[in-house]
Amino acid sequence: MAGNQRFLDNDFPNETRVAMKRELLVESQAPFAVILGCADSRVIPNLVFVQGIGDLFVARVAGNYPDDLVTGTVEYALEHLGTRLIMVLGHENCGAVKAVYSAIQTKTPLPPHLSVFEQLIGPGIQSIVQSRGTLQAAVIANVRAAVDALRTSGQFLAKEVRSGHVLVVGGYYHLGSGKVDVLSP
Repeated sequence: MAGNQRFLDNDFPNETRVAMKRELLVESQAPFAVILGCADSRVIPNLVFVQGIGDLFVARVAGNYPDDLVTGTVEYALEHLGTRLIMVLGHENCGAVKAVYSAIQTKTPLPPHLSVFEQLIGPGIQSIVQSRGTLQAAVIANVRAAVDALRTSGQFLAKEVRSGHVLVVGGYYHLGSGKVDVLSP
């Protein structure tokens, strides 16, 4: 979160160290956090948290909800790279959540190539749609559902969370300000 404050303050590191760090990371990496973020071009985790090469292990998919491939990617970072922090990072005006919200609201299924978003995101935002909640509330509900999915996913990840070796948190990125709010469980 200190990196996000640097982002808000427009305080970026000297870029001349990138080449040196890149050379140091040729043989291995040890990112301190996994960020499961949306594929949205306006939300770039390394910039949002002012982190450099090798610091974050980032998985990005529209709607920031983990399917089996994304969960496997996260587990890889935990098991093979020693990462112990996972943040699911949702954002203001998420188009994937908005599409699913609209599909549920109008009872109109999304096209076949987008139906996976509806299958994954729909259950987590269903109550928000039914109560006519805001898109922001739906995005936050989706982040919380994704956090819960990761916390309880598979034997390895769930065991690591239960033992306290891994922390899974949610975040909400404000597009206009650049601020990330850590969401309470």
